[in-house]
Order: sequence, then C-alpha cells, then structure tokens
Amino acid sequence: MNEQITVNLNNLTEEEREQFKTLVDKGRGKSSRESCVWKPKKGEVYYYINDCNVSIADFWNNVYVDKDRWKIGNIFKTEKEADFAKEKAKVKRELERYALEHNDPDYSGNDYYYIIMNTGVKDTSVLEYWKAKVEGATHFTSEKIAKDAIEAVGKYRILKYLFGVDCEEEAND
Repeated sequence: MNEQITVNLNNLTEEEREQFKTLVDKGRGKSSRESCVWKPKKGEVYYYINDCNVSIADFWNNVYVDKDRWKIGNIFKTEKEADFAKEKAKVKRELERYALEHNDPDYSGNDYYYIIMNTGVKDTSVLEYWKAKVEGATHFTSEKIAKDAIEAVGKYRILKYLFGVDCEEEAND
C-alpha cells in the first residue's frame, strides 16, 4: 500500500505535529529508540531555562551555547516542557533543603529513608534502605522527617513533578 497523502500541518498544534512526525517515522520503519533523546536540528526552535528562571525560545545554531545547554539537559521541545522542568527542579530542591535543615547532622546509623511512589495507587510512601543511598534521591535520617517533608513540600507536587503522575491536587490533603 503506497498511497500519497497531502497534509496541512499548519492546522495542527505543536504537540499534534510532534505526534504526527513520530507516527510517520514509525511508518517508515525508524526505531522509536531514535526519538527517545531529542536534539534540535540547525535552525529549529527549542526552549531553555535562563538564569532568571524564565523559559526562553532560541534557535539551534549548533554553537557552543546550544551544545552546553544540551549537555546539561536544558533543552526542551516546548515551553510547557521547560516550565515543567522548572517546577520539577523546585520540588527536588525543596526536599533537599528540608533534608539539610531537619536531618540529624550526627547521624551514624545504617538506615536511610526515601520518598517513593506506590505504583497504581497514586500515593507516596517512605521506604527504608539499610546501608544504601540511592543515586539522585534525597535521603532522610528518619521516617518521621521523610513524612514531614512530604507534608511540607506537598504530596501532589511530589507525585506530579518527581514521579510524573497526572493527579488533581486536593485542597484539603
């Protein structure tokens, strides 16, 4: 089946165009693995977060500033993705600060506590690891401190920005 289809992409949103491109690539037999890591092409618009915490559009010119932003993961397809990344960084930093302010500085135990998500139920929990620190995760020196951090930062913000769960925030939770 080799039929030619004419499509006016101007009628589609940016998200729909990306989805359409993915489907076309899939139809052409391109691996979905190729699209897992996005890197703009010369002249393509991308977004980054500047030093004033503002999402800015720029054109990829393949110069050092573009390459440096890409190396540290500060390249996004859409402004919405950049804004999400800002919020994710805020939540992560709030948890790290909470741990720094509340963890026992003289703690010499073997157990560390981490915030986890119970899959399927859209809920946070605290998990204890014996003699283990988890790369990229904020550790707490007690279960109580970890639970208090969840309350201070907000369970739904943690679920949404750190675990990628689409959930509605409940005012009374």
